[in-house]
Amino acid sequence: MSHPFSPDAHRLSLLATVTGPHRTQQFRLTLDTGSALTVLSRMFLLQLGCDFSCPVGHARLPTATGTARVPLVRVSAISALGRLRTDFPVAALDFPVGVETDGLLGLDFFRGFVLTLDFVRSRMNLSRRRWWRFWS
Repeated sequence: MSHPFSPDAHRLSLLATVTGPHRTQQFRLTLDTGSALTVLSRMFLLQLGCDFSCPVGHARLPTATGTARVPLVRVSAISALGRLRTDFPVAALDFPVGVETDGLLGLDFFRGFVLTLDFVRSRMNLSRRRWWRFWS
């Protein structure tokens, strides 16, 4: 299943559904193949009921002003581009004012899938890996 995007946009945004301990909510995330981790707004993770007092770990993220040490918390599920990840760790970051995204969908979400960005047809697709597709 492919999803539309604007090839002229400054960023590739998509809707993702995230389930936390207390609720499920849709967010507009930026597809970011330059980010190793999926990163969500700390404020939105609090709304989902995530507890930062017991993070599953910490990560160092490069930011516009340097490097930030951020907590990693697990969300019950995250769904985007027709794919679902469960018990998924995400980094929590306080995004600066003026940032027009709820978070970043990073490489950790895409691993094990084939991500296709078709700029001619303005479509993106995340499909299961099938070795025979690469040689046909």
